[in-house]
Amino acid sequence: MEICDIVVVGAGPAGASAALELERRGHMYVLLDEDKFPRRKPCAGIMPPRVEEQLGPLPASAFDRRIQGYYLHSVSGLEFKSRYATPGYSVNRLGFDAWLISRLREKPRMERFVSASRKGESIRVKSNKDEYECKLMIGADGVNSAVRRWAGLEASKMAVAFQTEVPMGASEVLKRTGGYFHVFYTIPGGYGWVAPGKDRLRVGIGSVIAGRTGKRALSAFIRSTAVKKLTGIKRAAGIESHRIPMTGPFSQVAADRVLLAGDAGGFVFPGTGEGIRFAMKSGQVAARAASGSLRLGDASRLTLRKIYEEMLTEEGLLSLREVDFQQVLETPESADRYIKRLIAIKSG
Repeated sequence: MEICDIVVVGAGPAGASAALELERRGHMYVLLDEDKFPRRKPCAGIMPPRVEEQLGPLPASAFDRRIQGYYLHSVSGLEFKSRYATPGYSVNRLGFDAWLISRLREKPRMERFVSASRKGESIRVKSNKDEYECKLMIGADGVNSAVRRWAGLEASKMAVAFQTEVPMGASEVLKRTGGYFHVFYTIPGGYGWVAPGKDRLRVGIGSVIAGRTGKRALSAFIRSTAVKKLTGIKRAAGIESHRIPMTGPFSQVAADRVLLAGDAGGFVFPGTGEGIRFAMKSGQVAARAASGSLRLGDASRLTLRKIYEEMLTEEGLLSLREVDFQQVLETPESADRYIKRLIAIKSG
């Protein structure tokens, strides 16, 4: 059995960011992920320019193209363009996640989290290959988090999402999208999107309402007039499904000796599904909170929750809960009213 300070489960953006922060602070940690990197991950892949505050400018190998901002579309044909002050990024998770991992001194171990048990002031973590004894665990293992289930923490509403890709030349991607991430508030209980990649568009839909998503619904979305203007009615290639948290950070993101980060804790902007930047920031904050609790010698639920939520508030991450997007996205008509308000605010 290996002994360390912290076990991080999941080596995506949240887990890799947590691990990097733990290295900066000199902690002994183990990073586990059942997948071998580089690996595919269904994702629109959009990051605003603020990500550079955490990472600095990304190397060319880590992103597909620069993007100008968001372009929102409503069911009545209203459009709202939100341009970044400086360009953001569109990334392919295959390359981006591998680049994040490459920045670590200690590489992830290709192991699957199986179970854990508390013993005094420690947690014994069992993977499919080994066992570890640690003082604290960070669950960054995605929307279907096994760590969250083990810790008894509840998730809020999830959208079921389906995404496909439409290959096209790089110059045509720019011409058709303008370099914007297009979000369509035309799906009851959710939204659709067209995200510009390097040489393809990532096209998807997600909804919390059963029957409003799936292969048929995605096909209908692709055939809609507004989306066809972006895709050029080209043939899509393959379909992947995944889930997206739809309420912002869950009501509980800390348990006794356990913290949740990234999708495992619901750190996603409900209005567009943007999650990469919030995953990285929450992973970093989780590592800081873990480090602080270990200095205090108290990793109990109450102490961890207090430290973590104070830090999350300081970083603005809990503000993701403030807008009730369940109400906004309930119907295309309610989303239409939301876009009207955005247009009025901008023009006023």
